[in-house]
Amino acid sequence: MGPCLHRRQSGLALLILLALLGVMAAVLIIKISASAADTTDQDRNTALALGLAREALIARASNDPNSPGSLPCPDLLTNIVGNVPNDGVADLFVGPGCPSYIGRLPWKTLGLPDLRDGYGERLWYVLSPNFRDNLAFASINSETLGLLSVTGLTPANNVIAIVFSPGPAIGAQLRNAANENNVANYLEGTNASGLPIPGPPNNFNFEALQPSGTFNDRLLVITSDMLFPEVERRVAREARACLDAFSQQPLANNRYPWAAPLTDLVTFADVPNTHAGRIPRTLTSTQASLDPSVTWVSPAIPLSQPCFGPGTWWDNWKELLFYHVSQAYEPSTGPTGSCPVDCLTVNGVGSVKVVVIVAGHAFAAAPAQSRSSFLAPDYLEVDPGSGVDNSLMNGIYAKAPVALAPTAHFNDRLECLHETPGTWPC
Repeated sequence: MGPCLHRRQSGLALLILLALLGVMAAVLIIKISASAADTTDQDRNTALALGLAREALIARASNDPNSPGSLPCPDLLTNIVGNVPNDGVADLFVGPGCPSYIGRLPWKTLGLPDLRDGYGERLWYVLSPNFRDNLAFASINSETLGLLSVTGLTPANNVIAIVFSPGPAIGAQLRNAANENNVANYLEGTNASGLPIPGPPNNFNFEALQPSGTFNDRLLVITSDMLFPEVERRVAREARACLDAFSQQPLANNRYPWAAPLTDLVTFADVPNTHAGRIPRTLTSTQASLDPSVTWVSPAIPLSQPCFGPGTWWDNWKELLFYHVSQAYEPSTGPTGSCPVDCLTVNGVGSVKVVVIVAGHAFAAAPAQSRSSFLAPDYLEVDPGSGVDNSLMNGIYAKAPVALAPTAHFNDRLECLHETPGTWPC
């Protein structure tokens, strides 16, 4: 073989080698791109599932007819007390408590499809025991704190519930039929320690860590600041509906009850000529001004319960509910008064007949608030936008926007009834 032929063959071999390397590089790039795309899709699907689960839980808490703010028990891990494990249904109470405070998300109970994360796994769910949906043992309002906490990448305290994506099995995890209800085969680290069954948990701490070969849980939390704004709006709307239903009674004369004075945190009895205070439980003075037969009636709405009666949601919220009836619509048998002169104003809009305010959680920062108080400033605040002070209860009020800045020292939730229904901001 001559030197020229050898050089040609060497050059050809080099070209073939370069071509093969190019093909291999292209295949590797395609595989990496496909893998990255798969990972992106899996992460996106996981994030969507977690977000939908959290929104459904918040909606469930705000719409509970008996105990606004409460949440269902998890779907039980083991087949006890007649509950079917892993069927998407919130499990029944064992005595006053959930059979377990950790389990799978009760997607059927929440009205959701069978939610899965990006790896095809059902979501897991942890509930703070004091938010369980048991009216006889729960006392839930804006002051109720979640008992769970999260450490790590996204630390959080005052956590009411957590939803988890377990991701794919790692390490020694087994997810066959024999092991599908063992939390340690789905969650890792502190998250896998689980909580005792039955009874309240003795380990309230969970963690969010960087994904690794030994940890791939993803989670979303529900804190009080996420849950209660919606619940407070629901409570305010329910109270407004009850007041409106009262006024529609034939002998109510399109009027509304006298208020209970702020100083009465025991009987919540209405007092003559008391326009601003708390919503009354008894209507003796109102009946004297109108007719003995007028009383609280239930509004014709799906969530309604007997208005403000013992054993209803009102028991947990009565201290946080404030009420102002305008002079034009106070209890009387004569024609209604003149608006806007004798009516209330909300966000600069007059001719408001009635205002209901639900106080949010107490602020610890100055000016600090103290609950179980006779003083309105311990519950209601100054709107930082308009400067209107709701605690004056002087007939001029401010309604907070749906979303409040975390730094705002203002969390009053207000609903109102206007002479012209549907008028902003009522």
